[in-house]
Amino acid sequence: MAKFNQQLVEECEKWVAEKGLMDYGGALLKDFLTHFHIDYKTYKLWLKNKPSFADAISRAKETFKKKLSRDLATTLADAARGGFREEEDETTEYRPNPQNPNQPIIGKMTRSKRKRFIKPDVGAAIFLLTNLDPDHYQNRQRSDISVKKEDDEKSMTIEEINAEIARLEKLDDSGK
Repeated sequence: MAKFNQQLVEECEKWVAEKGLMDYGGALLKDFLTHFHIDYKTYKLWLKNKPSFADAISRAKETFKKKLSRDLATTLADAARGGFREEEDETTEYRPNPQNPNQPIIGKMTRSKRKRFIKPDVGAAIFLLTNLDPDHYQNRQRSDISVKKEDDEKSMTIEEINAEIARLEKLDDSGK
């Protein structure tokens, strides 16, 4: 069982900032607790009663979130752009070792680099544009309708209401 001290708090903050903690696809709480030899109840008590621990964990979660967001945005932008990617393949051929059959000898090791063209992903491009510049790029049409009455004091009759509904339905049908 771990004892609470400032060094442990700093180590926990560093671990959570690197691997995350449940939120945003991070590590499992069970893995965190096992790594630091902390009991679940102790973890909850520290979050509740030790403000330095709670602040460190929340700062680390925020750091992980920002790093993950930046990495995902970069990956999404690369997918939207497409282009050439360099790939490296490594193949190893083994031959039997006459002295020790459990440890084969490396006979041939080859590394090959090649450039591969990846098509731009239109879906990723649309997603980026609609989120980065929503004023100019939108996924759907926007329709703002406002109805103004000319005379506010005069109430409409049933016939006028029905005529207005028919007019609006006609506008709606012609707009589709």
